[in-house]
Amino acid sequence: MTSTFNLSYERDNKNIVLNFENNTGSNIVFLAPNAIEFESLKNKNYQDVYAVIKPDQPNKDYQKILDSLYKKTLIDEGMQGLTDLKRPSDGHSVFCLKKGGSLKVYYNLVVRKTATPSKYKQIYYPYKRGMQENYLEKDYLGNFSKLNFGKAKFVLQPVIEDSLFINITEKDTDY
Repeated sequence: MTSTFNLSYERDNKNIVLNFENNTGSNIVFLAPNAIEFESLKNKNYQDVYAVIKPDQPNKDYQKILDSLYKKTLIDEGMQGLTDLKRPSDGHSVFCLKKGGSLKVYYNLVVRKTATPSKYKQIYYPYKRGMQENYLEKDYLGNFSKLNFGKAKFVLQPVIEDSLFINITEKDTDY
């Protein structure tokens, strides 16, 4: 058994499933994006194909903490008007995974009618990059990662086992 935290994918016609597997010796707390974007390999257009996390999957206690840190960051940055405008695709969801356990996180796949038929690849933004660069998420993700999670430890990002490619056809787009 390896000592890694892994991520792999599944896809059907309407859903994307992220499979997280904890092969570490600890219970872990981690974040998953609320939206997954896909980029066309033909024209780098990615606004038309995305997946949004299905509701009621995160750990509620930790999610409340993360959401409050997000709101505080918006207020500190003078953007308090955005606190009530959060969409389901914005931000991150928090999960707690016991050692040796696995978890499936479900997303609804959205293909807008303006998408072009193509092969699409998931764009995976590493949290490490987001924490080092000047993103709004830097402050609240950084503060969240430093919290005490009891017997669980915070893990910034899983090891990605495979990339997710999806084929969008004319039938999918009404192109």
